[in-house]
Amino acid sequence: MKRTTMMRLGASLILATASVLVASRADASAIDLAVSGGFVKRSLADTDYKTGFTWQLNGDLTFFPMLMMGPYIAFSSATPDLSGASSISFRTIGARLKLKIPLPGPVQPFGVAGAGWAHGDFPDQTLQVCVNSSCFTRTVPSATANFAEFLVGGGLIWTPAAPLAFTAEFNWRPTTGYTNDTYESQVKSGQAAAPEPSRNGVAWVGLLGIGLSF
Repeated sequence: MKRTTMMRLGASLILATASVLVASRADASAIDLAVSGGFVKRSLADTDYKTGFTWQLNGDLTFFPMLMMGPYIAFSSATPDLSGASSISFRTIGARLKLKIPLPGPVQPFGVAGAGWAHGDFPDQTLQVCVNSSCFTRTVPSATANFAEFLVGGGLIWTPAAPLAFTAEFNWRPTTGYTNDTYESQVKSGQAAAPEPSRNGVAWVGLLGIGLSF
């Protein structure tokens, strides 16, 4: 009798869980595609950057109820907060997980987490550097930089008339592994007198987007 009761209880739990998962799958979209733009505030290798513009393309595919996964590509430009500095372009490609809560109604919250690889193009620059009230100019040749980016954040997706969707998202993106090809070659040849820059950084990103949610 006890065994039969346990079997019935187990079967009931399995059926209840399955019905919840099926309902979640029915309420959740299978594919989210979006293009978004916004701001980025970055700090990289001991240098603060002025607030710049960024835009991003991402596609997310449901592979488990409420949980989605897909690639993202981001493009941004920002200027170091240094006198005479020029705008620097960054490109990032990565993958992310998105947990979307299928609440009733057109607005659904979501959380994201992921990682990517970023590449920066630094133009020729003539910077003004001041140390102990003494200022001088320093010419910095064009260079490329690479670093790893991690992504944690969340936002809202609003679907007023499916499949049309609007998104709002905010991310914290710590970075590490910064390398500057030109700088490191100068260090090896003994031409650079400055200390090696920090390999870490962080970016704060806010995005508003439009897309499709199927």
